[in-house]
Amino acid sequence: MVNEEKVRLMAKAASFEAGEGKQALSMNRFFRGDYISLNLIGAWISFTVAFCLCVGLWAFYKMEYLMSNINRLDLPAMGRGLALLYLSLLGIFLLIHYVVYHNRYQRNKKSLAAYNHILKQLAHIYQTESRSAGSEFTSEGAEEDEDFTGV
Repeated sequence: MVNEEKVRLMAKAASFEAGEGKQALSMNRFFRGDYISLNLIGAWISFTVAFCLCVGLWAFYKMEYLMSNINRLDLPAMGRGLALLYLSLLGIFLLIHYVVYHNRYQRNKKSLAAYNHILKQLAHIYQTESRSAGSEFTSEGAEEDEDFTGV
């Protein structure tokens, strides 16, 4: 006979694994600090490339002015200004990304806790069924509060 509760829980677990769980389960491999750091490094590289492209486009746009006034321009001051602009925008950009990735990690951790609860309910149902059926496939040695997803 089909246990409707077990089917419902299995459908929930499969739905989670196929949908939002793909990202959450892959994210679960990292500690929070490692996950955030890895994504901040990627954001830093992306921002640096984008900033260089924007400065290059600006230089091409102002090429005539730059070439005609190259001797009159204060290049060290312009370099310091670009460095200051780069660092200030980078700080804002990385702060925003830190908040986003921290919140994403926390949200996925909560969803993994719910997924873990579903798996614990399924394990309890399987243990109850195996005990009542007298099956040789029991989960001896398994702890009641075993953490299936590592959360």
